[in-house]
Amino acid sequence: MEKLTDEVRTKLERLYRERGRELWARLYAVCLDADLAMDALHEAFARFAPAAQNGALRNPAAWLYKTARNWLLDQRRGERRVQPGRLRLAEPNDPSSEVLRSELHETVRDALASLSEADRELLVLRYALGWPSKRIGSLLGISPAAVDMRLSRARDRLAERLRQRGVHDGTAR
Repeated sequence: MEKLTDEVRTKLERLYRERGRELWARLYAVCLDADLAMDALHEAFARFAPAAQNGALRNPAAWLYKTARNWLLDQRRGERRVQPGRLRLAEPNDPSSEVLRSELHETVRDALASLSEADRELLVLRYALGWPSKRIGSLLGISPAAVDMRLSRARDRLAERLRQRGVHDGTAR
């Protein structure tokens, strides 16, 4: 492997700092597995280094996302189905509350998994990253009004999936 120049190394570090969280969140929306999304992000950056060395990339963030998403799809094809991992929750004081919280967490994860990738991506960009509609629209190539409409529909679909699973106002039956 070719050694990276200081300029490319600096560019990679800056890009990771500035866009890594966003890219991870979008990848998480694809697979619903925090560790797998991080693996995909790291794989994309590893593949990005030689391409950046050649200086032929116009939109590095788009290239990274596409590469990482393709890597995730390859993983899915290889395993037939990506199994979402479990996120670790903080230890509660009451063991029974941990069980309830774990059940609710799993129910929400299942409801999210039942949504389309587009719905999950919108929800992650808005609620995990806190992006405004204008920024999401710019990323997706749609108007802020279209973002708001799609978000409203995605929230409605998520709420319906949660109701079907017995969750009302954040509490399970």
